[in-house]
Amino acid sequence: EGYLFPDTYYLQPDMDAVQAAEIMISNFFKKITSIQNLSDKTNTELDYIVRLASIVEREYRRADEAPLIASVFANRLRYNIGLYSCATIVYILTEIEGRDHPDRITEKDTRIESPYNTYIHAGLPPSPISNPGLTALKAAANPPKTEYYYFRLVDEKTGTHTFTKNFD
Repeated sequence: EGYLFPDTYYLQPDMDAVQAAEIMISNFFKKITSIQNLSDKTNTELDYIVRLASIVEREYRRADEAPLIASVFANRLRYNIGLYSCATIVYILTEIEGRDHPDRITEKDTRIESPYNTYIHAGLPPSPISNPGLTALKAAANPPKTEYYYFRLVDEKTGTHTFTKNFD
């Protein structure tokens, strides 16, 4: 998870899963060469960015908002504040527990004990929760400097969020 670059692939019917994964991983490393400040990262630094980007990938709906979402998470990470990402809860419910994608996240869901639960554990989850594309990777590698610590979806139809400095 995280390094299988989302793209169109033309695979052969006789390829096994390892061969397909190798193609996708190789494509990931080719694609990230276009991202400023990413080529010179250590493996540990790259893993951090990919984990962050995997959350951004699942949170943004409009490409122009991905950098702002990344900035919110970067600000919260800087001060060891929980990310409170619904995307991590959905990952727990669907990928770990094998449940259907929820229509909404409940307060009970936010209390599930898991290292992926960013409501109860500050910092990033132990591994990526998705395979981020270039938009999320660029945002996570170079989050803009903002004073935002919160965001909330305000228009489900357009995918627009509002960003704020405080909880109010």
